[in-house]
Amino acid sequence: MRFVAWRILRALVAAAVFGAIVVVVSGISSLEPKHYEITDAAVDVELQRDGSLIVSERLTFDFSGSFEGAYREFPLNGGAKVTDVSVAEGEDSYRPGGNTALGSSDRPGTFGARSEIGSPFRIVWHYEAEDEVRTFDVVYRVINATAVHRDSVDVTWTIWGDQWTFWLDRLEATFSARGKVAPIDAWVRPRSLGADPEVGDAASVVIARLPEGENAGIRAVFPREAITSTSGTTPGSDVGLTQIRSEEEQLDDDLGFFARLEIFVSDNVVLLSLLTAGLALLALLALHLLARERPTGVPEHLPEPPEDIPPALAYALAREGAYDDRLVLATLLDLVDRGYYDSRAAADMKELDLEIRVSAERPQGEELEGYEVAAVDFFDRLLRNNQWVPIGGMSKAIPEHSASWRKRWENLNQKLDQAEEASISWDRDLTTWRLGLALATAVVLGGITILAFLHTHWLEVPLIALVTTLLLIYALPGTYLKRLVPAARERHARWGAFERWTRDFPRLEDDPPSTLKLWRRILVYAVAFDTAERVVKSGRIPAPVGEEATQTGLWTSYAAVNPGFGHGFSSGFASQVAPESTSSSGGGGFSGGGGGGFSGGGGGGAW
Repeated sequence: MRFVAWRILRALVAAAVFGAIVVVVSGISSLEPKHYEITDAAVDVELQRDGSLIVSERLTFDFSGSFEGAYREFPLNGGAKVTDVSVAEGEDSYRPGGNTALGSSDRPGTFGARSEIGSPFRIVWHYEAEDEVRTFDVVYRVINATAVHRDSVDVTWTIWGDQWTFWLDRLEATFSARGKVAPIDAWVRPRSLGADPEVGDAASVVIARLPEGENAGIRAVFPREAITSTSGTTPGSDVGLTQIRSEEEQLDDDLGFFARLEIFVSDNVVLLSLLTAGLALLALLALHLLARERPTGVPEHLPEPPEDIPPALAYALAREGAYDDRLVLATLLDLVDRGYYDSRAAADMKELDLEIRVSAERPQGEELEGYEVAAVDFFDRLLRNNQWVPIGGMSKAIPEHSASWRKRWENLNQKLDQAEEASISWDRDLTTWRLGLALATAVVLGGITILAFLHTHWLEVPLIALVTTLLLIYALPGTYLKRLVPAARERHARWGAFERWTRDFPRLEDDPPSTLKLWRRILVYAVAFDTAERVVKSGRIPAPVGEEATQTGLWTSYAAVNPGFGHGFSSGFASQVAPESTSSSGGGGFSGGGGGGFSGGGGGGAW
């Protein structure tokens, strides 16, 4: 369980690092030294008693670099006109008369407005800003943008235009009438924004993540008594409230399935991501429960190896076919014990290492397993000329980045990884189901990520959920999704009990084995299980065993003094033979409504 908990912890740490990277990268708005964006915008449209509109825009600019001017431009349709322009920043009102040319300079705290036939209405204001956030209030009156019908007043205005060159994080809008006359109904266009106004004393809406190049407009209908004069409106018509609602309902009906799905996913991205991840992990748990091993009568601890087999096979039986490159060192030490190699403490005791050489008197007639033959062949090539070679420096005898030695190293590990092929078979193997679960999770969360990104250009939540879930799915060892046949299950249980004994040895109260021969085998297996250091440091190895090992010059005596001598053995080979690294560089437009189309919107900028 410790092994599984460690794998899960590593998966969560990796997911956390990935999430931090995604958040940091997504937070970088631009690599340019000078840039700006508007993070928040609030637009209030108030219907006056004469039918004109007072439009108030509050724009929060985030400046990076030095800026001195900003502007707003918006089209006016159907004879609409703008008057009574003002610009302010907090309690400081800007003075009129400023330069209206884009890119111009003028005194800070001034503004100008101009209107030319065939051109958008423009408001320009001047200030001084550097690497800071500033909020400006732009207010103006619009005449002839409201349509009066026989039973209602039709107010339309584009609250955000398609000429802005960035995504807006948050847009708030409120449509109200002077005299606190409540609107009858209101709608947002286009429907693909997925925003529905709340209608009470006013019609209000909040739109998160408005796309670059996207218009956003509101149509609000007020009762006829909201105005007392039509001097600020366009000519009336016989259009009634029923027809207006029919037009807006048609826009609802025209919204396609994909657009609706995109809106739904974006509105519920956190819930959908967590739900998908939770279901995937529950499905993984179900697979594990289906593949659980059936209980055996083997005790929790066995104080000696259940059978005399090579360490590679013992490890595979204990871990249900798993592999670790520590088995290379365990196999070498096993071959030392069996007389294929001699060992001694390093001649230079400062090195604190163990030296190995090919034995002059190897066993005769002993049949080796295929993976043992591969190990003998690999180490014989390294230990030529009957020379003593320290274990810690053995990898240095290989030419760096050698393709031929890399092939031999990979072949040795592959052979050791296959040690259990004739000894282990499965009654149930659900690892392919895990692959299917991972693919299904990737498809669902990947689809959520894409849909959320298309609608908001934000992908942090579903992408982090996707990566975290996949890491957790594969954090569970494959053996947890397999069940052994009865014969192999008994051997697995016994070797698992012996591995637990080597791990828990320091705190156990049983009598430890008393013969050197048995301890030599125990330590070989403990090297494979990565518990040798715990066993040696426990201080519970009987003193006579240590004395006998020292007198015979066996490697176990050196291990008793330097229990960590084999650390980094396999990683040294893997690093030495590694290849040399290389470097390389919806729904509804804006036609109709008062004044021959929605006025407002447009865009703006800063310099």
